[in-house]
Amino acid sequence: MRLSLRTDYAFRVLIHLACNPDSRVTVRNITELHGISHNHLVKVVQHLCHAGIVQGTRGRTGGIRLAVSARNINVGHIMRLMETEKESPGACHSSGNNQCILGNACQSRHLIVQAVDAFMAFSDGMSLLDLTSGSG
Repeated sequence: MRLSLRTDYAFRVLIHLACNPDSRVTVRNITELHGISHNHLVKVVQHLCHAGIVQGTRGRTGGIRLAVSARNINVGHIMRLMETEKESPGACHSSGNNQCILGNACQSRHLIVQAVDAFMAFSDGMSLLDLTSGSG
């Protein structure tokens, strides 16, 4: 399974905020630290703010912080929130112009779907705290 850069950036932000709960963190700080695009990260942070996961404060002394406890931020939920690609993973497609010539004879698509479901079930059992404390 391949996660998008958007999801990667979201986890970078969330882990950074969880590891620095008492610090004023700006998007600029995170972009400089990770060497990533400021414009892309702003969009990710806005999405996290709209979802109520991150809280932003504007102004000279502004910054971002977690809006809820790291213990209450579910890893699977963040993945679903950030991933915009709804197509099933894998090389086999059964719709549109990408029809698989093997049709129903090949079961790899079903195996991939089961593997992704297992991965998401595992992710649903993890919190942001698990990602930052080494307990996961």
